[in-house]
Amino acid sequence: MAVELEWLVDQPAQYNPVMAVALEGLFDAADAATAAVQMMKEGAHSVVPLACIDPEGFFNFQDRRPEVRLSDDGHRVIDWPLTEVSAVERYGAKHPLVVVEGVEPHLRWRTFAEHLVEVATKCQAGLVVTLGAMVGLAPHTRPLGVVGSSTNAELARMFGLGRPTYEGPTGLVGALHDALDQARIPVISLRVSVPHYVPGPPNPEATRSLLKRFELITGIITDHDELDEAAAAWRERVDAAVAGDDDLKNYVAQLERQIDEAEDLLPSGDDLAAQFEAFLRDPWK
Repeated sequence: MAVELEWLVDQPAQYNPVMAVALEGLFDAADAATAAVQMMKEGAHSVVPLACIDPEGFFNFQDRRPEVRLSDDGHRVIDWPLTEVSAVERYGAKHPLVVVEGVEPHLRWRTFAEHLVEVATKCQAGLVVTLGAMVGLAPHTRPLGVVGSSTNAELARMFGLGRPTYEGPTGLVGALHDALDQARIPVISLRVSVPHYVPGPPNPEATRSLLKRFELITGIITDHDELDEAAAAWRERVDAAVAGDDDLKNYVAQLERQIDEAEDLLPSGDDLAAQFEAFLRDPWK
């Protein structure tokens, strides 16, 4: 039988890292979450491949077809939807970082989730953070809000997070959270709300919001400010489109009032940093 989870190193060298997970699919509106982890890797001092999950048993390739391309030396190469695990070293980061990126599989979610639990266990992850993006009632004229949640009451209290209340169909991320909870590995969900009237990629504002919240909680520098110019240009383009549609302009104004009236209960950055340091020193696994 082929090995589905292939380790490329004997033992990850990092200790007690944060593991960030983003998968292309339902939970990645406007590609905002996968763009966030790609930016973490692109701005890194070093990226070391640790493991990968073979796609053969997890995908219907008629729905998600591999892509063929020509390499720089002219050879034909097929790119399969691999899930890749990397150790990412970033300058100024207080904690090691492991990044998991790939595509949400079609099949055998429980097995796929178990592989990711094995990754977290072997890497000795002190915390897993899933990054996601969903279309929602968010006006493009305001910073796009990031909802953080955890099923563990103590972890939610420490980081000012909500408790999940959703009931209904779920995806791979839901299966992964359940598997991590059962393995007693701390996990947090961070998901940004993307305006439903501009759902297409790229959305640098949504990616920036995710990176900023991830950095606030973990203390890992994400260079989210490098997206400031791109986010401003994105907002200007949407402004121009909305200005030509009176109905849409009134609708955006209604969304703005709803956002402006909502309370922001997020703890301060200093409080979060202190709580995160205490948590990693004495994780309650």
